Amino acid sequence: MKVVQSFSLVGLLALYGLVTATADKKQTKIVGGDIATVPIPYQISLQVLINSFHGFGPKTWTHNCGGSIIAPYYVVSAAHCLDGIEAPRMSIVYGTNDLRNNSSKGTRTLVESYKIHPSYVELNRNDIGIIRVVDQIVFNEIVQPIVYSAEKVAGGVRCLLTGWGYTMPKPIGRTPMDLRVVELTTITNKECKNRGSAVNPTEICTFTRIGQGACLGDSGGPLVCKNQVSGVVSYGTRFCGIGSPDVFTRVSEFKTWLDENQL
Repeated sequence: MKVVQSFSLVGLLALYGLVTATADKKQTKIVGGDIATVPIPYQISLQVLINSFHGFGPKTWTHNCGGSIIAPYYVVSAAHCLDGIEAPRMSIVYGTNDLRNNSSKGTRTLVESYKIHPSYVELNRNDIGIIRVVDQIVFNEIVQPIVYSAEKVAGGVRCLLTGWGYTMPKPIGRTPMDLRVVELTTITNKECKNRGSAVNPTEICTFTRIGQGACLGDSGGPLVCKNQVSGVVSYGTRFCGIGSPDVFTRVSEFKTWLDENQL
């Protein structure tokens, strides 16, 4: 897999102050973040075809979750974003930060198939899935795959979360049209448990401050640490950014499974 070099991921992280991966020791719109001002080349919007008005209007594509491009035909996302949905009802949009219906940016391709981890248990463990799309994803200046991590990320690491999730603690209305970005810091699983989460070794937590984190609509999206996808947004609390940790699937625990399912 050849990564296009005309757009530097290191440069992207530098723009958001994340070239230094480890912070000093001292949840799917993003709460407490900012609108992304540059392309996020690996980010996709996973969309579902639904009736636009309480099941009676015309069918339309609606943002459901995020995900990360990892190869020309493959995207990684959360299992709970895929479970129970027929593949023909899903598509991805890539190459844009703007999901407005009248936007001419971005490319849509249908989902051909997907696999969720065989040991997935909702809100408990192994919340990861791999998507194969119908049309090859074309890499260019603003579209690139990202490496998924083989390294177990410790606490105290500064990471970048991107997504189209809700921006307020209580999800109301529709998700935003502009991709948002926030810097989060990982915490150890021990600290995560002390803060009330039932985290397990295949998960990773972040907590930076109250009023900042993932929310509904960010699920499946990438937590990028040390220039690699280290986490997939899995779950948080009912209300977002209220002081509880966000929990991500720890991608390094599933590298072999991801490798084996790109056929």
